[in-house]
Amino acid sequence: MFNVYQAVTDRIIAQLEQGVIPWRKTWKGSEPINYVSRKRYKGINLMLLPYGGEYLTFLQAKEAGGHIKKGEKSNMIVYFNFTEKENEQGEVESVPFLKYSNVFHISQCEDIKSKLDPI
Repeated sequence: MFNVYQAVTDRIIAQLEQGVIPWRKTWKGSEPINYVSRKRYKGINLMLLPYGGEYLTFLQAKEAGGHIKKGEKSNMIVYFNFTEKENEQGEVESVPFLKYSNVFHISQCEDIKSKLDPI
């Protein structure tokens, strides 16, 4: 079973071993942002995404009328939140959950135009 926590930890350790401090801003221009929702990525996702600019999932690229260039590799992003769940005693409790998605930078896509203003 895929362990998101371990994947994030491994990625950060690999960057540190290469001399990269992942919590420092390395991109120029805009921060990473979702192409469709226009929400800026925050938290650990800033360490997981290598460039600033727009990111799309495979499906978002397809729905936008474009596609991912052959051979391109995605970047993992994570989403953490709480949900309410009823336990065996019938009580509602708050339960944390973590999910992940794979996204591509707009430069890895074809037939999709950026919505950002040119720098």
